[in-house]
Amino acid sequence: MQHNSKKSPGILDSMISLISGEPLSLKIHTPSKGELRAVTEDGSFGITQPSELFSKIFMNIKKSGDHDSSNCPPKPIVGALGRVPLTIISTVPDIADHYYNLIVEAKFEILIFSNFWKNSYAAKRIGEGLKILSDRIGQNNRSPVIVRIMFDRGSVKHVFQSRVAVAEAEWVTLGLPSTKDAPYVDLEVINYHNLPIGTFHSKFMVIDKRIAVLNSCNIQDNSNLEMMCQFEGPVVDGVWDHAVSTWGFSISSKDSSENRTRSNSFPGLDALEASTMRPSLFNDPPPKRIIKDITQVLNRSVSNPLQTDTINDVTLNVPFRSHLRLNTSDIAMVLAPRAPYPGFGKVSLNTPQNAAWLSAIYFAKSKVFIQTPDLNAAPVITTLLEAVKRGVEVSIVLCLGYNDLGEMLPTQGGHNEWVVGHMIKQLNEEERMRLKIYWYVGRDMMKPVHAAKHFRTCHIKLMIVDERIGIQGSGNQDTQSWFHSQEINIVIDSEEVCKQWMEQLVANQNSLLFGQGSEVDGIWRDSQGNQVTGYWS
Repeated sequence: MQHNSKKSPGILDSMISLISGEPLSLKIHTPSKGELRAVTEDGSFGITQPSELFSKIFMNIKKSGDHDSSNCPPKPIVGALGRVPLTIISTVPDIADHYYNLIVEAKFEILIFSNFWKNSYAAKRIGEGLKILSDRIGQNNRSPVIVRIMFDRGSVKHVFQSRVAVAEAEWVTLGLPSTKDAPYVDLEVINYHNLPIGTFHSKFMVIDKRIAVLNSCNIQDNSNLEMMCQFEGPVVDGVWDHAVSTWGFSISSKDSSENRTRSNSFPGLDALEASTMRPSLFNDPPPKRIIKDITQVLNRSVSNPLQTDTINDVTLNVPFRSHLRLNTSDIAMVLAPRAPYPGFGKVSLNTPQNAAWLSAIYFAKSKVFIQTPDLNAAPVITTLLEAVKRGVEVSIVLCLGYNDLGEMLPTQGGHNEWVVGHMIKQLNEEERMRLKIYWYVGRDMMKPVHAAKHFRTCHIKLMIVDERIGIQGSGNQDTQSWFHSQEINIVIDSEEVCKQWMEQLVANQNSLLFGQGSEVDGIWRDSQGNQVTGYWS
């Protein structure tokens, strides 16, 4: 089976899935020695030798199904080398400030994609960046920069077409500049949704076809801890191709060049660091060791801050470090997206994203770590339980109460507490020791806070397997992301990056310190046996 097949699940498949409530299966392929050797000899990775685990995941991604949302034949997914020079684990404003830094330095093209887009700090920061960029272009008599923005805001117009052009009168209400305020940016905006439930859930940006950032956050204000990774090198070409196919129309306009290539004059990360003396750029925030300083960071987008349960003037041995700079050599990577499937039923399983997740867990030998706001997709639950039973340690960090009302809708799979309880019941006493459930705890807290409070929530989407394979991007471990939404993720092969990611994750939350759930049912309780209050308490 070719991974670039455009065949979608048929009506019979959909009806069977709807009636049974069960998803179609995705068979994991165990590559032969010859297939594994072919991956290591693939010219895409140069002299870099991908690990055996990465090679097995890579082969399963290549054998998977639909990943493209355009009407054109999709380009085949290929491996590539890349670097991850920056990772941000913090709230949306810190990520938005970095978006701003990249936007003001763009030379010819900016592509921004998000699920939600609301008039917020992040939207205004992007809008300010576009205004400053336009001013610089005008001062230097340069050609206008192409800016394409796509988001998903449900509209009755989507009944007639999935991609709806957004008028300037609307986009200015969303924090974006008018043509008058930014005359030297060629801005177009599209509202994209496949009815009824083919949500556009990807969140990423590509600058000058040279830098790509994949993030867990949308363009909005909220209480989430989020994650953003900046990628550079040949892997960016795949992200750009994904962006172009998602856009669905020509990126270029009548006022711009049809044959632009990479800008050799783009300053890149080193130049951005060197140019931090410019008043328009944001420096990396220093590590925070005082609790009250961490609280200030975590409260930047919180509407109604609550009282924290730690001492404000406590000094921490391990600081909260929002920005992680890494100077690594090129590492093997591969894109793991999925196309939207708007129909009901659990039939759209055979996608690169799902193949990456399932094969990573299936071939894991020692450890699987997952951080996700929601967990209820049947295939990942089954595969995780199988991993535990064969001796793999599985650690999962969830957000208590995150989108519970939505996850309890018919066919969606159920809320986190119900799911983990169901999982634990299927394990014996010895196996339960290897399934570790944690609930997100803010770095300035000593217990979880229910998501209904909108105070300390986590929206990070990350999987790390055997301490060397990292899968980061937009996809949640829930039914919607597994079967319906359009997503984008990148698989990386690096012990060093995964080690640094885990250290940053541990430092920026107290989940693994104070958030472990019971081995009996997975529920978090305090020393008196009390659960966290939520929607109805």
